[in-house]
Amino acid sequence: MGNIEEIKQRIDIVELVSDYVTLQKAGRNFKALCPFHQENHSSFFVFPEKQTWHCFGACGIGGDVFSFIMKKEEINFSEALQLLASRAGITLKQDN
Repeated sequence: MGNIEEIKQRIDIVELVSDYVTLQKAGRNFKALCPFHQENHSSFFVFPEKQTWHCFGACGIGGDVFSFIMKKEEINFSEALQLLASRAGITLKQDN
């Protein structure tokens, strides 16, 4: 298994996103005000079964743990990989 897949398995998207926004249970999913634009109604959803997120409001974007942390922290993929690996307790392997 590669670093990316291992990180995705170890990082729970609900736990990660809840470090940045207050999530409310909505059936099997969670909802919140979008952390990427101003809004009055919750249009941001986290889907634990798929380990994804999506904004159905103004920004209309979505993704996985990597895309969330890249957008929220304004970092590139390499930096997100380092940050999430550290959070998951994974030592990154160098692919040769």
